[in-house]
Amino acid sequence: MVASTGLQAVSAFCTVQAVLHTSNLPLLCMITTIAFFAESLVLYVFNYNSRSNAEILSLSLLLPACAGILFMEYRLMVPSLIASILAMLLIGTASALRKLVAKHYPGDRATRSTNAVWLVGMGSLLAFVCAVGNWPGEQWDTFNVSSLPLRTLNALSTAAAFLAGGSILFPLDMQSESPLPGSGLAATQRVRSVTSILAMMAIIGCSTVLSLRRSYTSWQQLSCFLFAILCVCSKDVYDTVWKQAVRRKDSRGSYDLISRSPRAEPDDEEECGTKSQRAPRTGSQSNSLRSPLISLALVMLWTAFISFNFGQRQFPRVEPHLDLQYEPIGPLEVVISMYKERTEDVAALIAKLESMSQMSEALITIYLKDSEADERQIKQETNAHEVIKLPNVGREAETYLNHIVNRWDSLAERTVFLQADVHNPREFYPFFERYFRANQTGFLNLGWAGILCNSDDCGDNRGWQDETSLFPNLQSRIDDSHRENVLLSYKGQFVVTAARIRGIDKSIYDELWQLLVDKNSWAHQEPYLQGRPDSMSQPWFGYTTERIWNLLFQCSDMDVAWRCPTLLSGWRPGGSIADCQCFDSELVE
Repeated sequence: MVASTGLQAVSAFCTVQAVLHTSNLPLLCMITTIAFFAESLVLYVFNYNSRSNAEILSLSLLLPACAGILFMEYRLMVPSLIASILAMLLIGTASALRKLVAKHYPGDRATRSTNAVWLVGMGSLLAFVCAVGNWPGEQWDTFNVSSLPLRTLNALSTAAAFLAGGSILFPLDMQSESPLPGSGLAATQRVRSVTSILAMMAIIGCSTVLSLRRSYTSWQQLSCFLFAILCVCSKDVYDTVWKQAVRRKDSRGSYDLISRSPRAEPDDEEECGTKSQRAPRTGSQSNSLRSPLISLALVMLWTAFISFNFGQRQFPRVEPHLDLQYEPIGPLEVVISMYKERTEDVAALIAKLESMSQMSEALITIYLKDSEADERQIKQETNAHEVIKLPNVGREAETYLNHIVNRWDSLAERTVFLQADVHNPREFYPFFERYFRANQTGFLNLGWAGILCNSDDCGDNRGWQDETSLFPNLQSRIDDSHRENVLLSYKGQFVVTAARIRGIDKSIYDELWQLLVDKNSWAHQEPYLQGRPDSMSQPWFGYTTERIWNLLFQCSDMDVAWRCPTLLSGWRPGGSIADCQCFDSELVE
């Protein structure tokens, strides 16, 4: 019992983390099938039911179905992937342990109130450990007193949900009595659990599809989920629907063959029979009325979900300001911001880029910010076309703005801006090769994708906030408009055309550059800093410039926000190269 409650508490923590880090919430409903797999596997190992070939087949098919759900997901992130899988494995194991205790030690089953006390105790202990360890860090970094009432309300409502159902996503038996294995009640309970998950999937799917950054579930992913559900409950549906129907039919047909006991008085027998059969008959009539209504509601929910999910929502699209009169000096240039990275690593980066078919004509320019390094030696060792030394100020943002301002009239048709130490290299190269087109790409963000903020109060879950209203002010200067939402950029790696760079006033870039290099600018002074660490080489304002490139280069389309896969996923089933980028002209496939 203690082990089960402990697993349940840890699973609750992982589930909350999964909800916080998952952009496609229907995924969390679909991977509850992993919990069913974990539960069935533990029960099979400990011989809860009599082992059969059907059970082995069900487990063998359920595992690849669960893997298919994850494989077809296009918004996977490492934190959400780890937290969600761990949560499902733990809650499935906890459910299996409860059933094993109910079978082998029926007298030792704890009451519902005892279960609640243990869950609260385990949860409090886990919360204390996280508070002492300051983990997860991003949640503590964004904590402020003004949000305390809302956080308290959220904590209380979440706790109430756990106490009522034992889990947010997985239907967990919290009763003091549990149906025995093989009984009709056990099969009925499994069918009800699966029905609840199907309903929850449809409801969450409808709500998230209609949200701003809508969710999307591919046909392949949906098929894997429904097949997994079939593996979970096919035997129970057969036992509940078919066998019980046959059993009721047989009992009605053989009723007259049952002889009356001569010892029982007719009146007493009739009275006893009436009393004993009245409650079941009433419950049966209630179920017979309720089941069609539930089925109808489920069909309607899923019809709405599928319609919304695969329907096309039209988002307003604003045409970018482009300088189409500019004649570039060349087709492609790679700008690399380098500090103290190993020369061998930078040479390997350049070699990998040059090996791509789309990058064969690229010129390589390295901006070096290490005052002690020899630029001629680095040029020779990296095979770069040009190495330019700069003061070590402003991080990569200063490098990019410096290049734009000083090369305004000598920009390549397309420029790839990168740091010498590329973020997420394992995912970066396949992503870049899959989406970049040397003759089509207008703007392509090569970092995290799809993170939106309200332009009037822009911030993210990593503790950054636009406290100076820089984003709406820049937007009004770019196209004299006000947009409700802005798509943020991350990692400082992207591709952009000269037409987009020069599509806005040069003074915008120059002012941003001055904010980084001028130690007397407001970006290096109070009250903007609010006591936060800042230096010329590592300015706090650099976090803002890291997020500003989509805005500057006019690529905040909502279609890009929801369609683009994460670096980890790499591709969206049914997607195209248009999912992650903006084009300067209509895409011709």
